[in-house]
Amino acid sequence: MKIIDTHTHLNAKQFQNDLDQVINKARQVGVIKVFNNADSLESFSTIMNLQNEYPDFCETVLGIHPEFAMQNDDYFQKAFAFIEKHQDQIKAIGEIGLDYHYSKDEELKKRQQKIFIEQIRLAKRLDLPIVIHSRDADFDTLNIIKMELPPIIDLHCFSGSYEIYKEYVKLPIKSYIGIGGVVTFKNAKTIKEVVEKGDIKTFLTETDAPYLTPTPFRGQRNNPSYLPYIIKAISEIKKLDIEETSKILFNNGEEFYGID
Repeated sequence: MKIIDTHTHLNAKQFQNDLDQVINKARQVGVIKVFNNADSLESFSTIMNLQNEYPDFCETVLGIHPEFAMQNDDYFQKAFAFIEKHQDQIKAIGEIGLDYHYSKDEELKKRQQKIFIEQIRLAKRLDLPIVIHSRDADFDTLNIIKMELPPIIDLHCFSGSYEIYKEYVKLPIKSYIGIGGVVTFKNAKTIKEVVEKGDIKTFLTETDAPYLTPTPFRGQRNNPSYLPYIIKAISEIKKLDIEETSKILFNNGEEFYGID
């Protein structure tokens, strides 16, 4: 199998002591590329350093996660300037979006929405895909995407219902959803329904490592070498041969990121 991890965080501190081993293990199971997604301005340089250190394996996705939305305007000006300066080395803008899980404060919601829209418009100017983080914010995320219509999106770690999924695939844009370790969880009925009823050509494989470790490794640090477990779960739900499933998912990742 050839595999792409479309969303991971090998820049995280959890990998600082054994990154070479983690990458070698991933290569052994067929992972050929990983896309490290930023969360904060502080993570930008670390992710770009990984691309420089592992140029045939690590790719760069830069954006500001909604948890940092309350940073001041100068913070975002610096982040956007960095992205524009390095746009030729960046494969997408992400992870960006909305997260209402920890707070329903209306001021915070409005600030997140403002920053999300600004980053979508930045991606459109630079002709880059966007990687979306949406947690407990399905309808606001969908409404912003309907309003802005970026050409191509990845709803990372998709947690919406099949009804929400159908709304995205009806849009006049290319919409993908990230499928990670949650699909292997016994009681993950919502994402399993989406996988069962949805179009496999809209699915991307991801780990979100070091988080959301698939069964049977829950409780341990996640890493890209666990992607075959996610592919196996998708193939079983779709009742497809695992090699065929893997090939389709790999092609989806290539198409989303525009790589050969």
